[in-house]
Amino acid sequence: MNPIHQPVILTSSSVEGRDEEVVEVNAAIVDALHHALPGAELSPVAVRSYFVDFYLSQALEGGFAQYTAMAGGRLGTDRLVREGMAAMGATAHLELFERAVDACDAPKDALRIGELDREFEELLERENITALNARWLRGQPDLLVLDDEEVGPYIQRLAVLFADPADQGATRDKPAEIINSGRP
Repeated sequence: MNPIHQPVILTSSSVEGRDEEVVEVNAAIVDALHHALPGAELSPVAVRSYFVDFYLSQALEGGFAQYTAMAGGRLGTDRLVREGMAAMGATAHLELFERAVDACDAPKDALRIGELDREFEELLERENITALNARWLRGQPDLLVLDDEEVGPYIQRLAVLFADPADQGATRDKPAEIINSGRP
């Protein structure tokens, strides 16, 4: 596959919308690009945002234990979460994430993980990671804002332009990793 530079891509409606919409649209576009351009190097900012959101959704649903169970190749996933949190300024979340990783990897008892999960819930009230994520995405210098109906055709054009000739007969829905790690 030819290397391509991908900017962060958002829709005009999401940029004007709530923070949750910005983060959700980014995740949907990263998913769509991942499937249309398997093996392509996607926007590192978009991918890190995607993984921070993945971590947040798993932690909200079932705590850090659920994140570790769903994260697949944790080494790469943990790295992307760390880098994303650091870049968006989620310093308190990053510090808590590091302590949770250490507690889980030790492994320590479930009581310690439970304490960290409660601390996570309290932290969400002080440091809104979704707001930080959305602000980071909106503030990218190479941000590409498309109308909602332009996103699909844009991704299809990229798939055609950068298709690997060796893959012309291969199926496009085979699993592939996103930037050397893949989102679970």
